[in-house]
Amino acid sequence: MSSPRLINVSRAARLVGVSRGTLQKQIQDGEIASFEGKVDLDALSQAYPQVELEDNQVLEKIEDIIEKAMHRARGDKLRKLLTPDLGTLAARVASLSKELSRIKKQNNMLIELVGKTRVALTDLAAKPDNGDALRKLGSNLEQALLQPVVDAESDQLAIRDTILRIMAAQVHLIPSGHDFFVEGNTTILEAGLGAGFAMDYGCSNGNCGKCKAKLISGEVKKIRQHDYVIPEAEKNQGYILSCSNTAISDIVLEAKEADSVNEIPLQKISARVKKIDKVNNQLAVLNLRTPRTNRLRFFAGQTATLSGIGIDPAEYHIASCPCDDMNLQFHIYRDASIPFAEHVFHGIQASESITVEGPHGNFILDDTIQRPILFLAFDTGFAPIKSLIEHAMTLDANEFQHLYWLYQTGDKPYLHNQARAWSDAFDNFRYSPIKYETTNADGIRAGLQHLTADYPELDGFDIYACGPSPAIEQVTDFMRAQGVPENQLLLELL
Repeated sequence: MSSPRLINVSRAARLVGVSRGTLQKQIQDGEIASFEGKVDLDALSQAYPQVELEDNQVLEKIEDIIEKAMHRARGDKLRKLLTPDLGTLAARVASLSKELSRIKKQNNMLIELVGKTRVALTDLAAKPDNGDALRKLGSNLEQALLQPVVDAESDQLAIRDTILRIMAAQVHLIPSGHDFFVEGNTTILEAGLGAGFAMDYGCSNGNCGKCKAKLISGEVKKIRQHDYVIPEAEKNQGYILSCSNTAISDIVLEAKEADSVNEIPLQKISARVKKIDKVNNQLAVLNLRTPRTNRLRFFAGQTATLSGIGIDPAEYHIASCPCDDMNLQFHIYRDASIPFAEHVFHGIQASESITVEGPHGNFILDDTIQRPILFLAFDTGFAPIKSLIEHAMTLDANEFQHLYWLYQTGDKPYLHNQARAWSDAFDNFRYSPIKYETTNADGIRAGLQHLTADYPELDGFDIYACGPSPAIEQVTDFMRAQGVPENQLLLELL
């Protein structure tokens, strides 16, 4: 019997075009066999028999699968596969060729060994004192040699896996166990941040050395020069700068990642106004862009203080994903008592310099838990919820998410099309806009009844809610009455 061909869950999910969370649930339910956290390729093929590749459509189908597997949470249209440059592509093909050559040599050695063993057993079995056991063993070896080689055209997932390894290398981080893919000319750091992981870095430009990591296995290629000098002793141990290297083959990398808000330093950076969208007379969406070498590190759901020249700082929730830390979004509600808010509505200019200081807060996603998630956003409480949703989608770990957006005015919430686009694009995401009366506790409770109508048992969900104090008080009482454990209820005040 041949030994199982094992691949990790992230690669397996990408091969068959489903989310990582979906595949993990199938493993937990016993639908797909796993060994030490890895998936048997044959068992995966049996679970997804519809996966097929036609000889003349291999690359097109691979690209389609990668597009589906690499949705970006920000509601973008499916992006095209980033192909590597010729140098990286040649290096990956050379790496796979070496591996193929090694496997062929090993296979030939085994065939030769089995052949010699069969001959020796035949000679021993011909002697009078050696019994039937030797003859039976020789017969088994002969049958093994006569077994037909599996037709490569029928081994669809193996073909797909090989092509994916050429187009995109996989990085496995230790000690966290996180996995992500490196495409195109992307550096390891950029790919890791884009996948939603809080890898340690400073300048991201090869000057500070904070992104230094230890290469445990696999091959990398330097694609960007750096001024930081890695000590010779550390070079010999395999240390590299993740901001200056890309992955040639699948690699294992020992790298620092932030595990808590305490591990993200307080930062003060100067960003530029990129765009202002005034949704109505009371609300504006402010988009800022940071320098590439001085980006804001933060967890989804946190806040930052914004200020301008001669304008007092004001604190707002970051509404964008940390996976895109150069582009920061804030939802600014008009308030005459807040000078910064008034400045946004009267006088702010494109490219104006805005000081951003942060991050602050503990309203963050627990990415170690794989329970389905319910998000409750009350009005502009959508800002941190939006960040959490985008981060959760980028991580691709939760099997299901449902956004309930409770709003007071207008026919629909202010970024209704954004939320609806998520629902249209992702099979495991639902969106329900609900109108409510903020000054009436009964009205808020009536809005919350939609949750129990959809899910009579809420104790199996993680629930994230953000809104004004009266709404959060009602959410707390409502969820306690439904038996939701305290550790599954995360609340944030506007």
